[in-house]
Amino acid sequence: MPLAGNNNLDELYYLTRLLEERRGLLEREREALERLGGDEASLHIIDVEIRALSEESTRLGSSISDILERDLQR
Repeated sequence: MPLAGNNNLDELYYLTRLLEERRGLLEREREALERLGGDEASLHIIDVEIRALSEESTRLGSSISDILERDLQR
């Protein structure tokens, strides 16, 4: 695999981990708010953020898969 491909994959894996960590934090925050009877607006905003992080993580996962598949075809 070319060195540039390695660097790109490393960056994509790193970003994916960051997104997953942030999503986990938000999920725990949402659970705490639900237990404390948080307001609906705050819960809704957290849910939107969690969905956005999940979608971006999925997009990055697809990019990783595409890169790996291309490298296998070489």
